[in-house]
Amino acid sequence: AALLILSGSGLAALLAGRWPRWAIRLGAGGAVLGCACGLAAAGRALVATDRSLVLVAPWPLPFASFTLVLDPLAGFFLLPILGLSLLAAVYGSEYLRPWSGRKNLGLAWFCFNLLVASMALVVAAQNAILFLLAWEAMSLSSFFLVLFEHEKPQVREAGWIYLVATHLGTLFLIAFFLVLGQASG
Repeated sequence: AALLILSGSGLAALLAGRWPRWAIRLGAGGAVLGCACGLAAAGRALVATDRSLVLVAPWPLPFASFTLVLDPLAGFFLLPILGLSLLAAVYGSEYLRPWSGRKNLGLAWFCFNLLVASMALVVAAQNAILFLLAWEAMSLSSFFLVLFEHEKPQVREAGWIYLVATHLGTLFLIAFFLVLGQASG
């Protein structure tokens, strides 16, 4: 539910981008609600050491499945991710207000909610393909957030450095998964 709320409210904020007030309400409100739902689930998973919540959905990609697991380890990592993201959404709603009417705030909230959802997916993914796709979504959404003030040359430079660094990290992760897959058969 948390992932659906984050994704849906991010998309709704993007569509409401012409109306900054609605974009902020949908984006920040959805982020707070999605993070709160995720925190409740992560808290339950953290104390339920005897069982895990597993979601398996059909997925047409070869060599992978859309499998998410919420176990105590995932819950442990989701608590700070979702807790800090909830606080960032509350702060961000006021932080972005001065740009109301000058920038598309719907795009900013879409990228923020996508970032939060992809970080949660990275933690809960149960196979390398889903992990890498979530990692890429996390990298790209945060890249666009870094470039929010793209008019400034130092912001553009920081954004490109960040993008190169995240993709170098992705290459190392792919290499790691290939070595691990080869070793484990």
